[in-house]
Amino acid sequence: MLRGSTFGSMRDGPRILNDEHGEPHRDFSAIIGWKALSDSIANFGEDHEFTRLIIDLKGKDPDDAFSSIPYEKGFIFLYHLEKLLGKDKWDTFIPHYFTKYKQKSLDSYDFKSTLLEFFASDSTASKLLEELDWDAWFYKPGFPPKPKFDTSLVDVCYKLANQWEALSKGSGKAGFEPRKSDLDGWSANQAVVFLERVQGFDHAMKKDDVELMGETYGFAKSQNVEVVSRYFGVGLRAKDPGVYNPTAELLGKVGRMKFVRPLFKQLNAVDHDLAIKTFEKNRDFYHPICRGMVEKDLFGTK
Repeated sequence: MLRGSTFGSMRDGPRILNDEHGEPHRDFSAIIGWKALSDSIANFGEDHEFTRLIIDLKGKDPDDAFSSIPYEKGFIFLYHLEKLLGKDKWDTFIPHYFTKYKQKSLDSYDFKSTLLEFFASDSTASKLLEELDWDAWFYKPGFPPKPKFDTSLVDVCYKLANQWEALSKGSGKAGFEPRKSDLDGWSANQAVVFLERVQGFDHAMKKDDVELMGETYGFAKSQNVEVVSRYFGVGLRAKDPGVYNPTAELLGKVGRMKFVRPLFKQLNAVDHDLAIKTFEKNRDFYHPICRGMVEKDLFGTK
C-alpha cells in the first residue's frame, strides 16, 4: 500500500497544480492504472493471495509476488479515502504524512494509525474512518471497489475504438474510414487507452485491419514504447506476422517487466521458436526478477 501512496502523490500532481483541469487528467491516469491492475489480477487469478494489498511472504519467493498490484490497488485505496473524507481534509493529511515519515521506514499499519491519530479530533472524519472496513481493503484478494472515474478524456478514445470494432466485424465499413486526423489533438496516453480498448475486444482483429491501423496512425513506427508495445500486442493477437520480428527487436531494447512479460507471452503464443530465441539472446539484458518471471512463462516452473 505504501507504493500506492507514492503513486497517489504522483497522480495528484495535475490536480494540485491546476485544480480546474487536474481532476480529469488524474482520473485519466487512474483509468490506465486500472487496466494494469486488471491485467495483474488476471495473471494471478482473482482469489490468489498475491492480489491482496497486504500479503504474507513467509516461505515464499518475493519475486513471484512482484506486480503492479501494490501500486494500483494502493492508489485505489488512497483515492477512496480522499473521496470518503473530502479533498480539503485529505489535503491537510498528506503533508503531515510525508513530513512525519521523511527518510523513515513504515508499513501499512503505521499508515493506518497515523491517519486515525491525525483525524482523532475531527468527530465526522474519525467516525468515517472507524467504520471503514480496513480488513477488506488490506486482506481481501481480487479487485477493490471500482471508483466512478471522470471519463471525459477517455470517451473519445472509446468512441474511436468502437468504430474500429465495428469495422473489424464487417459492420462499420460504410460509415467509418480511418484517417490520420482521427488522433488530432490526442496525447500519447490517449493512444494508449485506445489501444488497450482494442486489446479488450471479444475477438481478435483481422490482420489487414491491424496493418491499416498501424499505417494510418503511425503506431508501427512509434518511438513511444507505451504506444508501440500495445500496438504490437494487438498485432500478435491477430497473428499478424508483420509484427513478430519488430516485437522481438523491441524486446532487445526495453527491459521493464510491464512491457517485457506481456510481449513475451503474446509472442510465445504465435511463434514459440522466435520467443525462445529472443529471450536467450537478451536474457542478460533483463533484471533478474524480470528474467526469472519470463523464464517461468516460457519454460514453466522447474
